[in-house]
Amino acid sequence: MPKLLDMKFPEGCGTLPDGFWSAVDVWIKKPHVVNKRLCGVKETEGRQADGEDLRFLLDDDVELFKNVMLFLCSSGASAAHHQDKPWTFSTRTFIPKVSCYGSTLHKEAILKDFDRQQVTFLPFEEAAGGKVSLRRGNIYQLRLCSESCEEWTLELHVLTSDSWLSDGVAYPKLSWLSSDLLPKLVRWAAECKSSEFRSTLSLLPVEKYSLLYQQLKEKYKAMVKVWPEVTDPEKFVYEDVAIATYLLVLWAEERAETNLTPPQSFVDLGCGNGLLVHILTNEGHPGRGLDVRRRKIWDMYGPQTVLEEKAITPSESFLFPGTDWLIGNHSDELTPWIPVIAARSSASCRYFVLPCCFFDFYGKYQRRQSQKSQYKEYIDFIAEISHVCGFNTEEDCLRIPSTKRVGQGWGALVLGGRCPACFGCFPALTLLIQWLNHLFSSSPGSAEA
Repeated sequence: MPKLLDMKFPEGCGTLPDGFWSAVDVWIKKPHVVNKRLCGVKETEGRQADGEDLRFLLDDDVELFKNVMLFLCSSGASAAHHQDKPWTFSTRTFIPKVSCYGSTLHKEAILKDFDRQQVTFLPFEEAAGGKVSLRRGNIYQLRLCSESCEEWTLELHVLTSDSWLSDGVAYPKLSWLSSDLLPKLVRWAAECKSSEFRSTLSLLPVEKYSLLYQQLKEKYKAMVKVWPEVTDPEKFVYEDVAIATYLLVLWAEERAETNLTPPQSFVDLGCGNGLLVHILTNEGHPGRGLDVRRRKIWDMYGPQTVLEEKAITPSESFLFPGTDWLIGNHSDELTPWIPVIAARSSASCRYFVLPCCFFDFYGKYQRRQSQKSQYKEYIDFIAEISHVCGFNTEEDCLRIPSTKRVGQGWGALVLGGRCPACFGCFPALTLLIQWLNHLFSSSPGSAEA
């Protein structure tokens, strides 16, 4: 049961031991931030467990059971547990970016031992029929050890390192664990900063997103070769594929929850190159895009992709009563207006915005406080508008190479839908006007509304 490697934390690191568990949670919940061949994981709820809970993995192998139990209890940090069920047990299922395992699920049983300050990973495979097989050569453990309250070390232990199997996806190389994972865990634990935003793709089933993204990426990759605009084709094509994937999965989940069959309709306000409209239309959703300036690439899409060159002025003339969703993808000056337009269009109209540049109703957005990042403050500003307009508002992070980076570099979004109690009633526009007057009259350097 050798110790493969250890790394010391910076002297006087004041975030431990809590920072260790925060770093471990990043590795458990979001391994894709380090292992780029993964899209994510599907995790089960943690529960208290003991050795009997591992019987399903150990296949009545007495010798293996003994060795695993010794591995779990060999740390000298604590001589004995004072609980009947000493570990917090959960499992995670790996979701590769590219499907490579067929119907076999690659999973890990995870045992957190808070007394001993260690976490153990037991990889196993589950066949389509439910049969499980432990990958016994790949059992490993992360331990937090302390010489004193000022000196801390992170250790990597492996049960049988000589039989380690690597495929670079669910089973990374041992050298990768040493050279890539451990340094990042040490850094995360030492920094121990909580993000201003939610985790990436927190509102969607990641496995559905991953599968659809790979399908759409393959389907629309030819657009990169024929891109006529001066903008970077790879960035814009794959970013719009990712945004389309998010919306398509979101809308599929919405239809399942509401027992509706017809695909949702949409209007993309400030549609730019129109690729998002093209993909959503091709995938069966009726909709159109509006933009103040026509792009060369519009001519390549064909007549089924409806794109209109027109200025968009928030008014009675620009309401969309028959539309399910309004989209604002980097919609600049239109962004704060989109919740208002959605609210005035109908009681069932929802919206999706992906803010980039910061505008309020009168021009450039003026900051109101410095405790938050400018991006977070602007996201909260849009959410305030949404709330005043009567929406239940959700935030998530997309997995896109956006110029506005959040967390691991994915763009933040705000999406809003009316709760059932609000159906059939328009938001109080008087309340919105009063709120705007108060907001801009009290903002430093802002003109009175």
